[in-house]
Amino acid sequence: MGKVGILTEKPSAARNFATALGGMSGTFGGTEYVIVHARGHLLELKDPSAMVPAPLTDKYKSWELEHLPWNADDFRWEREIRRRVSGGKLITDPDAKSLLLELKTTLSGCESICNAADLDPTGEGSLLGWEIVEYLGLENKKLERMEFLDETPASLRKAFTARRPVTAIAAEGDYRKADFRSKWDMLSMQFTRLATKTTGASTVLRNGRLKSAMVVIVGDGLDAHNGYLKKAFYENRFRDENGVTYTDPDVDRFENENDVPGGLQSSPVVHDGTTRKKTGPPKLMDLAGLSSLLAKKGFGAKNVLDTYQKMYEAQVVSYPRTEDKFISIEQFNELLPSVDAIAGVVGVDPAALSHRGPRTSHIKSGGAHGANRPGPNVPPSLAAVEKAYGELGREIYELLAKNYLTMLAPDYEYDQHRGHVEKYPSFVGSLNVPAVLGWKGVFVVEEEDGGERDEQPTGVTALGTVADPFVHEGFPPRPPHPTMEWLMKQLEKRSVGTGATRTSTYAEVTNNSGGKALMVEQRGKITLSAIGELNHRILPGTHIGDLTITEQVFEQMAQIEAGTGEAADYLSLVADLVRRDLETMKANARMLSGELTARMGKAGVTREAAEMIDLPPKLHFTHAGTVVTRAKRVFGGHRFTDTEVAALLAGRVIEIVATSAKSGKTFTCTGKLEPGVRDKDGKQYPHVSFNPRFEERAPRTDLVSGVWKGKPVTFKGRGWGANDHWPGKDFTEQELEKLLAGETIEFDATSKTGKTYRARGALAAGTYQGSKTFGFKLKFEDRKSTAGTKKRTVRR
Repeated sequence: MGKVGILTEKPSAARNFATALGGMSGTFGGTEYVIVHARGHLLELKDPSAMVPAPLTDKYKSWELEHLPWNADDFRWEREIRRRVSGGKLITDPDAKSLLLELKTTLSGCESICNAADLDPTGEGSLLGWEIVEYLGLENKKLERMEFLDETPASLRKAFTARRPVTAIAAEGDYRKADFRSKWDMLSMQFTRLATKTTGASTVLRNGRLKSAMVVIVGDGLDAHNGYLKKAFYENRFRDENGVTYTDPDVDRFENENDVPGGLQSSPVVHDGTTRKKTGPPKLMDLAGLSSLLAKKGFGAKNVLDTYQKMYEAQVVSYPRTEDKFISIEQFNELLPSVDAIAGVVGVDPAALSHRGPRTSHIKSGGAHGANRPGPNVPPSLAAVEKAYGELGREIYELLAKNYLTMLAPDYEYDQHRGHVEKYPSFVGSLNVPAVLGWKGVFVVEEEDGGERDEQPTGVTALGTVADPFVHEGFPPRPPHPTMEWLMKQLEKRSVGTGATRTSTYAEVTNNSGGKALMVEQRGKITLSAIGELNHRILPGTHIGDLTITEQVFEQMAQIEAGTGEAADYLSLVADLVRRDLETMKANARMLSGELTARMGKAGVTREAAEMIDLPPKLHFTHAGTVVTRAKRVFGGHRFTDTEVAALLAGRVIEIVATSAKSGKTFTCTGKLEPGVRDKDGKQYPHVSFNPRFEERAPRTDLVSGVWKGKPVTFKGRGWGANDHWPGKDFTEQELEKLLAGETIEFDATSKTGKTYRARGALAAGTYQGSKTFGFKLKFEDRKSTAGTKKRTVRR
């Protein structure tokens, strides 16, 4: 058997193959091999104008609407790649030229070429490898495909032995579907041109299958949240002496408290019984869920992707781009011997992981890479993870590991006590009393919930004996403010993309390099940028702004992979989508009034003429003979919605999220339209405008000041490390003296879970998410837990 050339996706994969097979070249199982690597996608489709016949070049360069839609048949796709003469693909960067030359030299000397790129749900790995083979003109050699679930030595050796022969590149279903998707996405550039030209914007309004849907979902969510009117309702309820509430689901609700009928009397409570109930552990995470939790801590999606990829390459975590929500029994058994070590790293008592058998809710057959989870290489400590991958790496590992370990803990169990009011049996109540902490003792993520929930009294173990009537004041739940977690759940409900795809697209639309971000994220909360807002207002009713487009494309990809559909037929359908969206966007643009002249600057959208609100007579303001009859519709980059305008014109206070022109940071404020007079250049200018109000903050009493290393400093000196289990540490005068002298101190502290440990640390300066920090920092390597477990510090 001749030499096999193994083409891997990236240098780290080549190193892992070398570890598994015994070197970058050699013989394994009687087969001679040599390992080479790409660096991700070395090739990409050219600009549309370079992929059509010369007479059409100017048409496909133009952004004018008269040249849309494009004709997919005008593009020279495959035949240009095979000619490699002004081909359909180009090299992504100059450095790749020498790498491609090296690949051709090495692979030309092999009898067969094996595509060993990643096995992706969308076929990207297959496309990455085969497009290189095609570009180098090596498609006529003997071809093979290697498929593996992860890059552990055992998996790679098994994959090498089980190499699959490939009759022709075009016969590979995963290649065909990925190739189709890349072409469809290139044709979707038309929607970007549509949105940009119909609004008259000078900055590109980026659109695409997932980008546009995200803008629509977030924009509609913001409208619903900002347009919420807090209107109270009143109804009769009962409450017993233990604080348990009894409600009638069919009781009448009233707008005025005085309209609620009285006459109800106190009554004994009838206990209807107690039932032991159980809930299983949460499902395994994907990258979108993981990134959503980290966003709340200030970590951006792109940094999460980059750091996770580095950790995967070292086999500290599992494959990133999986679409699986479960793992196989083989994957479960492979990680089972490492469970105690993983638990020790993240401070979980192995004794709490008593459910060591496979759960059918988490372990199933039919997957590929399996859900995101810890990798086979268990780090010695969280401090070691932080040293190698930074604070973000530490957070990734701790969240991922604890989420995985919940699967090995018992169910959470509680006793549900049920009862009703004797004189009014339609009023029923219940009380849930924890019985077995189970997996909740390992890891719990608080779910975002915008609904109204009856509070369960704390510390109560039984229903009361007598219930008293009262009038309850309630409010319809306010639609939640969009967050990354909320957005990802909307997309997951529609089964759109993998967790990694959703995360990478989110990273793209929140990336503000060049001032082109469509969304602004602040610790997980999302608002639309000025550009995103304009895009949101041009997208209603369009196909590109509807998630069904992505669903259709993925269905077409499945048909192409199965051989029951042709890419050319599906690509020809894009023109009609563009044609219809053009008319819809034109209609939407006509409703933008003065904003058709919008121009994008560094801070977003600026208008040649500010959009105004016509004020009713009662809000007109007269000063020195000047009558003000209009107010600006935009404050701090926020354009008031129609619902907000109606509230403002009614004199009501509303809450908005605005953007600081100086810092570019978002902030939340309440306010209403109010008159005022502005002095400028010795003249007075009367106006009516949105007047923001900010809650006054009480002066902080937890800070102390001093001199550290010759510089004045201020830091948290009282209540350090406070949580639900202890009030925190107040440093004594002696301890403060030592800290300011640069010395290390020790004291007993309590973790978030209530466990005690011996804290040891000193004052230190640092940075967090680009901002400078200063305060008491624990020394992780010296930290000793008095409860026998390791627990990460709470950064202050």
